[in-house]
Amino acid sequence: MKAKSDLFQMLVSLGVICLVSASILSYVHAKTHPVIVEQEEKASQTAMYYVLPGAVKFEPAKGCDYYIGRDDKGNLVGYVFKTSEKGYSSEIVLMVGVDPDLKITGIKVLSQNETPGLGTRIVEVKATSTIWDVASGKAKEEPGRPWFLEQFVGKDLPGLAQVKTISGATISSSAVIRAVKKGLERLQRCLNN
Repeated sequence: MKAKSDLFQMLVSLGVICLVSASILSYVHAKTHPVIVEQEEKASQTAMYYVLPGAVKFEPAKGCDYYIGRDDKGNLVGYVFKTSEKGYSSEIVLMVGVDPDLKITGIKVLSQNETPGLGTRIVEVKATSTIWDVASGKAKEEPGRPWFLEQFVGKDLPGLAQVKTISGATISSSAVIRAVKKGLERLQRCLNN
């Protein structure tokens, strides 16, 4: 009889612990979720200016999922869209900017959780400063852009065939190419309607 009583006490204790843990997790999620969404929105806004240089304001397109970028005089600078594709170990989310001729002006990775040292090479920035530059104070303050993503600049939809994948990170880099292609095709359909 004592074993049943001990088992019951253990189950009640475990149930209370689970209830308290779930309540705490729910509270933390309710408090942090709006902040996370706000930070993601800020990152998207910043990325829009990064991928479409020269644009000072963006307006959402009616009926389609892209933004129209305009300069300070209201002239069309280009278009910006978000696109994503499954990489090796995560969804790779990109912000892409194109000029009015649909040639890529820039790409920014908004989120990815690819394998460190392999898939993360899609955002790798080549070092241009040497240790001697750093020691002498001649090192560049601002880091460059990711070399893999720079291959896309100036290319249109047919030009994506010229983008080279990264050896050792073929799945991740191919996912970026597919995502850009998918986004450009979607934008073309929207603009042609």
